[in-house]
Amino acid sequence: MAEQQTLYDSIGEDNILQLVDDFYEGIEKDEVLLKLYPEDLEPAKNRLKLFFIQALGGRQTYTDERGHPMLRRRHFQWEIGEKEATLWLSHMNDALKKATFSEPLKDAFWEYVYKAALHMINK
Repeated sequence: MAEQQTLYDSIGEDNILQLVDDFYEGIEKDEVLLKLYPEDLEPAKNRLKLFFIQALGGRQTYTDERGHPMLRRRHFQWEIGEKEATLWLSHMNDALKKATFSEPLKDAFWEYVYKAALHMINK
């Protein structure tokens, strides 16, 4: 029986890393969301890279280094409303537009991040 290919395998790690870099280009210019981030964005960027690698079916480095992701719990210290979630998704959409992997893979990735962003809303 053949193993099912993960989204990580299909998209590829290099594409995931580039997607996060492109996403953060938008975050760096967003006055609303930037207030939710530390001054140095690199650690947050690297955590998101590791998170996506793991969440999409790649290596488990995020959990090895930080424990269970507990996304909502880890983000509860910030007030995240519909506005913030929409802005976050807008930057992710812009990054996806630049991505070079296939539209069906972009759609599958979008479905994942869309649900995750809605789950983060806590106000």
